Amino acid sequence: MGRFAPLKKGIVERKGIFVVGAARSGTTLLRLLINNHPDIACIGETQFFHHNYLQLSNNQAYNLQLLDHIFKTESEVPDFLNDLQLEKDLSNIKTVAEYFDFLLSNYSNKLGKKYWAEKSPSHVIRLNAISKMFPDIKVVNIIRNPYFSAISRFKKLKNSQISNFSLITYIKYIKRVEDELVSFQSMNNNSLLTIRYEDLSSVPLGVITKVFKFLEVDSSVVNSEFLKISKKNIPVSSDGEEQEHHSSVGEKLTESIYDIDEYFSAFQLYLFSTELNNSIIFKEYIENNKESNFIFFLRKALLDCLYTFIGIPKYRLRRLVNQIKSSLKRILS
Repeated sequence: MGRFAPLKKGIVERKGIFVVGAARSGTTLLRLLINNHPDIACIGETQFFHHNYLQLSNNQAYNLQLLDHIFKTESEVPDFLNDLQLEKDLSNIKTVAEYFDFLLSNYSNKLGKKYWAEKSPSHVIRLNAISKMFPDIKVVNIIRNPYFSAISRFKKLKNSQISNFSLITYIKYIKRVEDELVSFQSMNNNSLLTIRYEDLSSVPLGVITKVFKFLEVDSSVVNSEFLKISKKNIPVSSDGEEQEHHSSVGEKLTESIYDIDEYFSAFQLYLFSTELNNSIIFKEYIENNKESNFIFFLRKALLDCLYTFIGIPKYRLRRLVNQIKSSLKRILS
């Protein structure tokens, strides 16, 4: 029956560190670099406050089964949970916040480090909820050109033979990320540091030094050797094989530059420009890729008329525009 008795949320007054960012923005690279600090143990994606914490209960065997895969694939100590004393101590914890803190504190102690940190991109839309449980947290957020992160997401899904990428859904997700970050910063201004993936790629030592100063740990440890990671830092796949794309920070520090026109139609660029036109966080990226004001407003007026007066849903406009283009080509050929 314990499985059906969920833990209360609780509060822990400790300076936990959360590494967040929209999907495909460089959170893995940032996590590996932060984990190189001798005082910080940064575990990979736990998705803890995205969905896993909702399943925690006073059934300890069930809890450990839930978390076992995380430590096997995202930590430096795959058998971390195979500890009878740890299991016994966890069974006495009554709140979600204490459970998470106790788990990661023991993990960092096992590695001989003072502080724990955790990286889950999904936590970026849970920051306000997390801050209620951890009022003294430090959050390092990484942003990337949203056009490039969308392309990277598309390519990853394509490589996985998944073809249901929706640009509309992705843009809504980016807007939700921004809303959460702006809301969190308004109430926790000194608890959030936002860095750019492009800066981390071009001046990694300077950016990571800035991150460590924000986290109030020794930044003098940063040097050229710091960009190297050992094999124990590299996550493994579900079948236990080392994930090759994580094996070299040097390679990940080379920014992927995409030709936006190759991946996006004029209509999709219009969507980015209109939907993220009032963005604060991504404003610079949008401005740099926006069409001239005349072309932009002409296109906007045309598409808004189609949407408002004819009642064509926005996600169908691209199909309509492409059909018109095809018809014109046939007529003129």
